[in-house]
Amino acid sequence: MFNLTHILYMVISAVITAGLLVLCRYFVKTDKGKARVLKASAISTVLLHYSSLWVDYISTGSAEVNSVMLFAVYPCNICMWILLALSLCKKRDNVFYALFAEGLFWVGTVCGFIGIFINENYGNNPTLADWDILKGLLSHSTMIFGTIYLLVGKFVKIRVFNVLSVVCVLLLFIVDGLFVNTLFKACDLGSPNSMYLQEAPFPAMPWLNTWTIGVVAVVIVFSVTALCELSLPKEERWYTKLKKLKNKGKEK
Repeated sequence: MFNLTHILYMVISAVITAGLLVLCRYFVKTDKGKARVLKASAISTVLLHYSSLWVDYISTGSAEVNSVMLFAVYPCNICMWILLALSLCKKRDNVFYALFAEGLFWVGTVCGFIGIFINENYGNNPTLADWDILKGLLSHSTMIFGTIYLLVGKFVKIRVFNVLSVVCVLLLFIVDGLFVNTLFKACDLGSPNSMYLQEAPFPAMPWLNTWTIGVVAVVIVFSVTALCELSLPKEERWYTKLKKLKNKGKEK
């Protein structure tokens, strides 16, 4: 990990992603066009995720299906499916869409970058000549493009209430992790450590577990969005809106 090949991949991926986002920002203006861009990102991410099955089968006549292909074991697995669901959703003017789109922008982008920066599969086999390794990096790149495009394409707004969206996505991680871990235990399939609920992602830092990472994420998102809202008129800021809701509650 972090050899020349890995570093070059990260640099090239970042440049291409940024370039495509800029191009889409200036040339894709219609809602239909933006929806197509988001859909292309989501579908390509899913296809890349499963592409190793087809490559293995064509190359050897057989393909091994591991747990990650069948279950959402890692956070990026869930982010991939949320991105696909959002891209296929036709009605976007509702609370449900806003919650998961905003949450995915923050959580999915961070998870995607971590998936490229600290890729376990690449660490175990540091080469891009193996399609299983390369497609793992590529799928994270296409997912990152999609999660960032949620902001670039104006599917989401940066606001303090993004914190609630982030909490919803994190709760989905926990529910999924508990389900997968319980299912594997009941079927005597060993521990998948889904969503890192059973063991910390970094053994050298046991204190940096799912719970502490979640708390830190919420604090960071709140701090960043609160600073961003300082550019808004006072009546549009989060504390003013909360005060209005509180006053309405008292009136009732």
